[in-house]
Amino acid sequence: MARNEKAAVIAYRIRKARLEVALVTTSSGKRWSVPKGSIDDGEDPRDAAIREAEEEAGLRGVVARKPLGRYRHVNERGRHVMRVTKVLEHWLEDDIRRRRWMKTRAAAACLREELQPFLHVLERVLELES
Repeated sequence: MARNEKAAVIAYRIRKARLEVALVTTSSGKRWSVPKGSIDDGEDPRDAAIREAEEEAGLRGVVARKPLGRYRHVNERGRHVMRVTKVLEHWLEDDIRRRRWMKTRAAAACLREELQPFLHVLERVLELES
């Protein structure tokens, strides 16, 4: 595995029959993003995504085995999807990051352009499952 490879997760929940995704602020606090970070040596990208969701956003849940997809970003291994089952009140990085649940349209407006299509894919995937 290449050094500095990243894993990320799009964490979602269904609330009042609406899809919501969790975004966190970047470590600088200036932008919204999805939980992501480096893959440790010997770590599977999916396991790294699970770890990052808890460390950065205080979220635990069920992560799909297959990534939702990849986007053009240096060393990005793909985006994993997590159906959130537990939201922690306190987590490792809660002193430097804020977490916010948003409807997909609002979340897409906050994310960098290359991340936006993943929210639309998530909506389509969940429509097919219902």
